[in-house]
Amino acid sequence: MSSILQWVALAVCLGCTLWRFPAMVRGRNRGLFWAFAMMSISIGLSIPAIYLPVDGALGGVNLANVVLRLSLFAVFFLLASKISAAYNSSLGRTLIRGPLGISVLVACSAGIWVTYFVSDLHGSSAGLVGFFDQTSVNVYMWFGKLYLAYAAATLVVPTWRAAFSSRPAMDRAAALSMCAGFILVCTTAVVQMTPWHQLAIMTDLSFAAILLVAAGLILVWVSFLRNPLKQP
Repeated sequence: MSSILQWVALAVCLGCTLWRFPAMVRGRNRGLFWAFAMMSISIGLSIPAIYLPVDGALGGVNLANVVLRLSLFAVFFLLASKISAAYNSSLGRTLIRGPLGISVLVACSAGIWVTYFVSDLHGSSAGLVGFFDQTSVNVYMWFGKLYLAYAAATLVVPTWRAAFSSRPAMDRAAALSMCAGFILVCTTAVVQMTPWHQLAIMTDLSFAAILLVAAGLILVWVSFLRNPLKQP
């Protein structure tokens, strides 16, 4: 099931990247294009068939996992900025782009690099599953989830409010889909700090969250196509 969800999520994000490319060339909402592009990189590197040869080319020291984590940070920074603005959440935008948000992003990025360098990660292992016996690797994984949970948490309330507002049905469905995805991101971050973080279902939940957020963004764009006077 996990493998199927991974490939489906990759196909969806690659499709969304191509879908947003013409608008990006025209200078419209470039951040969304780059968010999908980096999400595609992150998902691709989570798939062993892609991760292992890529990491091998980088020296076989799991540097590809660092690329995966930092790409996800960039994705959530961009998405949180865009979505908080779209739903008129000044608090969400401040929490992401303000001093606190930038501090959390920098701290988590530094945590990723520090725990990476103090860990023994020789020998490519997708998801670092072969190194969970090292405390530093578990802290590394915790840092990887922390910023995603922080960014997702800033979006739960504005998307929830939009989902149960008087907006058109498609807009409400889009907001509800994204809200569910962000709640799943927060849930997996909490579980990451428990002994259950190695359960196979955690991977399923992570990719289900990606698909829910992507589905919400697609519905937003479909709604825009039906009413081009709205901002994409």
